[in-house]
Amino acid sequence: MLWRLPTALMLLAGAIPLILFLHSLKPRGLKIGTTALFLWERVLRERPLGTRLGWLLRKNLLLILQLLAATALIVALADPSLRHFGALSGDIVVVVDLSASMKAKGKNGSRFDAARREFLSLVNELTSEQKMMVIGGGAQPRLLAPFTADKRRLRELGRDLQATDAPGRVKEAILFAHAFLKRSSPDRVVVISDGAFVGAEEYARATAHFRFIKVDGGNDNVGIVGFEVRRHPEHPSPVEIMVHVRNYTNKAMRIPLVLSLGERTLIREEIEIGADDRRVLIYPYDGSLSGALVARLEIADDFATDNQAYLAVSDAPPVRILYIGPGNPYLSNLLRFFANVQVTAQPRWGEDLAQSRDQFDVVIFDRVIPPALKQGNFILINTVAPNLPLEIRGKVQNPRILSPIAKHPITEGISLGDLRIHEALRVSVKGDGIVLARAQDNPILYAWEKGKLRVLFVGFDLMASDLPLRVAFPVLLHNALSWLQPQRVEFP
Repeated sequence: MLWRLPTALMLLAGAIPLILFLHSLKPRGLKIGTTALFLWERVLRERPLGTRLGWLLRKNLLLILQLLAATALIVALADPSLRHFGALSGDIVVVVDLSASMKAKGKNGSRFDAARREFLSLVNELTSEQKMMVIGGGAQPRLLAPFTADKRRLRELGRDLQATDAPGRVKEAILFAHAFLKRSSPDRVVVISDGAFVGAEEYARATAHFRFIKVDGGNDNVGIVGFEVRRHPEHPSPVEIMVHVRNYTNKAMRIPLVLSLGERTLIREEIEIGADDRRVLIYPYDGSLSGALVARLEIADDFATDNQAYLAVSDAPPVRILYIGPGNPYLSNLLRFFANVQVTAQPRWGEDLAQSRDQFDVVIFDRVIPPALKQGNFILINTVAPNLPLEIRGKVQNPRILSPIAKHPITEGISLGDLRIHEALRVSVKGDGIVLARAQDNPILYAWEKGKLRVLFVGFDLMASDLPLRVAFPVLLHNALSWLQPQRVEFP
């Protein structure tokens, strides 16, 4: 028997005493002794037990019915269901965890080996009327096999399955699997996982249509959970190399850590880390940093995948960006994640900035009227320079971008068909240039190039749209910086 809401049964502890208490408040008849009372007491004592029980039942019938009704209602609220009723029936949707944590090795093999055995056991238990679907919980939920009763095909799939080196989106795979359950059917979802994914605690309880098979093993692990290189915006040299190490065991560890760049060893030291603890190590480095940077823990534990971490680093000079505007948290936070970008922010354009403009590779004007642009790389957001072939003719409310957008390096890999914009500039194009995206006859994105001058025009305020909340936003900005400064920007 399975209970969908077993905590509802706790209501019995309050409902039954309450009913008994209310029943005790019922008015009772007044007893008056008479001279012939002893005769009736003798008759009652001589009545058979069954007759006396029947009399008590009739006397307390209302109380008994109230207790039964309350119990039935509370049990119904707990939603009971039979887990097994004869042979199992209904189709099965199996979700197999393919995340990197399934590679952890124990005494009897890896967690994924145990998951494979559980999967093959499910295949062997299939009846002739049942079918099975298989979904992989990898970096993206993926349908590995549609509903089939072919056990041979399912066994071959189980033997060929392998865990990946990426995090798994198991929760999304479970939700995906539930979409294939037929309404009012005995179909069920079976998940095979180590439970090391976000939201696993929500699926710990079995129900009539869900079962979680947890595989264990390989808990002796120390791993690198963070690895990055940062340059200070004002002091790009030396750089700081950060290594974040986590100890998942219940004992303190002393582990050799090696940092290498290509074939050259930069740092080798032993680090101490407490039981179930973590350490963040910062190593300043002043020198050429170009190639493959590797952090490695020289330890043989149950999960070798996280003992190494890699970074592709470049010693190219950073892209220097000057931001002119009232401030844009979406834009500033995104630029902060570009590894080779330095940002200087100013609220307005002045003569001092005009004299030092050559120090910057890209200038962004955000809701600030720029001067006449002669040469350089510029991004204009909700504003127009006076010498561009664009003329502002008012504003347009809630423009809808027409599909498809123009093919251009700036628009590569993005989709703006359902972009929501509260208000945009109404502009007209008076010369050459490329309209990358438009709403009716109004340009929304416009690229212009002439001699040593390159300009990207964004015809709306980013804060008045949902573009910063979309995947297209970082892709668009990366493409724009790459177009303005080819091969100088690393994607975050």
